[in-house]
Amino acid sequence: MRCRWMYLWLCLCLPLPALASGPALSAADLRVMEVPGFLDAHPDLRYRKWAVDALHRHELNTAMDYFRRAARYADKPSQGYLAELYWYGVQMPADRALAHAWMVVAAERGYPMFVELRDRFAAGLTAEQRQRSQGIQQELMAEYGDAVAKPRIAEVLRRARQEMTGSRTASQVNNMVITYGSGAGSGTILGSEYYAPKYWDPAQYHLWQDATWEKVPVGTVDVGLPQNLPASSLEPVLPQTQPPVPPSGNP
Repeated sequence: MRCRWMYLWLCLCLPLPALASGPALSAADLRVMEVPGFLDAHPDLRYRKWAVDALHRHELNTAMDYFRRAARYADKPSQGYLAELYWYGVQMPADRALAHAWMVVAAERGYPMFVELRDRFAAGLTAEQRQRSQGIQQELMAEYGDAVAKPRIAEVLRRARQEMTGSRTASQVNNMVITYGSGAGSGTILGSEYYAPKYWDPAQYHLWQDATWEKVPVGTVDVGLPQNLPASSLEPVLPQTQPPVPPSGNP
């Protein structure tokens, strides 16, 4: 069938690393993210990965809980996921007003894919749905908009970096060699790579995300019938960080 870009549909066909982390990561980015502990210090990426894992297991409620948690840390892709899940009524009745409201939040930074979807969703609303969406938008922005969500992730990044580097000077951190894992799963990475400001400085972290998600093209694509992918194609490259208990309440 021919359709406009459907973010959720297309991304479910991608390998987990691209889906859980971003569509345009460099080899250096992936090398950093493979280090145990990185995702623990980045709850936006961690919760999105757990949500994606749950989607592949067809555990929709768990996935939506984790997408909401990631959304609280200013994760626009997770907000976009929630929008499409509600729009298409995946394992639940569709709620187009709620879906549009979520996509408005997801499109807050002007990422082309989410802007296109926001506008397409808007065109499919009735007058009553549009009015309801406006009210929901205010509620969602108060909890998930950048004005409140960016400071949330900024505090986590600052605290995590401080806990890891302690009283070391910048030169000491940059010159260190980090060794992790054992056996076939072991590796090393330079401190100058791992502690690059784009992963830990809040302002540069968001610029890195912008550079990643602004590259996602907008266009028309042919999408065939859904197929079950072999398990080998879904093996994540990122570290296994399984949640200890099912999510409940706010993180």
